[in-house]
Amino acid sequence: MMTPQEAYKLFVYADHAMILVGLTALSTSIGLGIYAILPGTKGRRRRPLLMTLVSFLIFAMFWGTQASVLIAFFNPQWTPLQIVLFALPVVVMLAGLTTSIAYAVHAVLKRTGKQRRQTVSKSLLGVVVFTAGVAPHTAAMLIPVISAEDHTNRPGTLTHIGEPAPDFELSSIEAAPFQTVDLRGKVIVLNFFATWCGPCRMELPHLQTIWDEFQSNGDFQMLVIGREESDDSLKAFRQEHGYTFPMASDSNKTIYSKFASQSIPRTYLISRQGTIVYQWTGNYEEEISKLRKLLRKELAKKK
Repeated sequence: MMTPQEAYKLFVYADHAMILVGLTALSTSIGLGIYAILPGTKGRRRRPLLMTLVSFLIFAMFWGTQASVLIAFFNPQWTPLQIVLFALPVVVMLAGLTTSIAYAVHAVLKRTGKQRRQTVSKSLLGVVVFTAGVAPHTAAMLIPVISAEDHTNRPGTLTHIGEPAPDFELSSIEAAPFQTVDLRGKVIVLNFFATWCGPCRMELPHLQTIWDEFQSNGDFQMLVIGREESDDSLKAFRQEHGYTFPMASDSNKTIYSKFASQSIPRTYLISRQGTIVYQWTGNYEEEISKLRKLLRKELAKKK
């Protein structure tokens, strides 16, 4: 089994291969287009122009697949439209790959001499191009299977379960002080989010239910921190959505940088002693259920 970090690197390498082929196709298209309009090629323009069109179509197809790859890798819950957007490029790439292989086999078996070499060369080029095109899609589909599903240690995570949580202090948007050192003896739920972040916005209603259930417990404290947000933006956001849990801004990522270097939302459960009991990255309903159970367990412990 691969770790999430190794699986992410696999995806990045495959995606970079597709981007490289797409940029090569664009460069080829521009070069052939310039060559086709040169004065000395007046009688031979048809073929370069055709190759220019083909190269540009390859470029457009490869860069168009970026959207479907991102959909597959970063969105675990697909809509029918997203399934179509992901599947269409895969079908096109696989059709091109199959055709290229078939032409190569046919040339080896049925043709001879220069014609065989030319056909095999073109077919192998097609195999390379279409393999690079389908590689990121394949990686995006296989990563959930071959990598351990671990939401607690995603790339960019600087903290670990069982270790002390970084200490920090700041003021909420109501100017109430929040100092982790002064909150020893309380169980804390800490969340980092941003108002523009889709998964964050999907997770916040679940955190509101946590706040509604446990806010009356004197040993419980919760804080939702807006990464690179201002007090004014958070006040407007909270009023718009009707959230009542405490919020604070971290405009320069000063607090966030103690916990992670990338990715939101991030949620932490911190014990009375200041130790990280649990943490995860992303929006997953099963993690909210786990948080609720662990929170009850921590609150039941004696001081």
